[in-house]
Amino acid sequence: MVRELYKEGQPIDLHIHTQYSDGTYTVPELLRFAELRGLEVIAFTDHDVVEAQFELRNNSDRYGYSGKIINGCEIGVTFNGKKYEVLAYDYDLDTLAKYKVLSYEYQFALEEVRLEKLKAIASKLGFVYTKGLKFDTKYKTAHKTFFHDLAKYPENQATYLKYGVARSDNLYRDHVVKPGALFHCYNIVSDTPPIEEVCAKIHAAGGITSFAHPFVVYNEPDPKKLVADLAELKCLDGFECIHKKFSLSDTLWMQEYCNKNKFMKTGGSDFHGDGFRIKGVKFAPEYLGYVQNADLEIGFPVKGSQKK
Repeated sequence: MVRELYKEGQPIDLHIHTQYSDGTYTVPELLRFAELRGLEVIAFTDHDVVEAQFELRNNSDRYGYSGKIINGCEIGVTFNGKKYEVLAYDYDLDTLAKYKVLSYEYQFALEEVRLEKLKAIASKLGFVYTKGLKFDTKYKTAHKTFFHDLAKYPENQATYLKYGVARSDNLYRDHVVKPGALFHCYNIVSDTPPIEEVCAKIHAAGGITSFAHPFVVYNEPDPKKLVADLAELKCLDGFECIHKKFSLSDTLWMQEYCNKNKFMKTGGSDFHGDGFRIKGVKFAPEYLGYVQNADLEIGFPVKGSQKK
């Protein structure tokens, strides 16, 4: 029996990213946003790192968030030759932190190799980049280091146009990791552990596993078949049923599937930081904070205010 992380209908968000991976905001900023949103249960789920959890543990008295915070992490996995992500919840922090793929040292070593591959491709294609460009840890990934550097040189805009790269494109998803794409050079599958291994590590740390955003995000031709195939593995405790990119029909299908097959339902905004300001004060966007029902969102922006 999977233990209860929240009560049905509680205002929760179990999928939030901080600056420790690819989020915009710090841990204390996000706690303030969650307080404003009236969230009662949250989880920070950075990609492949658990540094936010250590910060929370070391500053619990000073931060003073009134709700419940569950240990979380979004970990890259492979299944049937493709890369996906599993959300880990409610694990023992010190145990899971020993898993080597959850260290910056392990990840940054991979990124240094990837940057050299991106530079080699760029040279052949005629792009201009800074001589001696090195991987910058502040960007966390090679592609962010690389594309931030390319943006410094106006002449690269004409080269982008030459190869059909539009301003609206997602450079990473559309032109790096997609097979056959312009900058495709990442061997993501070989660099990423299988889903069975990751789930075993999470369970060994006393945690719960939930498959992240099976609809839309991975451009799956048949996400319902993906969910059924994953269920057969017997290593997942649940599935993410609510996500900012899901349609209402996606959410309702996932909830019905989980209810029928006795899987835990999780949900969250997958918030990375598209915030805005009011008189210089940062606020989270309206999609931060989902609840576990088809209404999807709670009231905004002040805790205790009435819903409109």
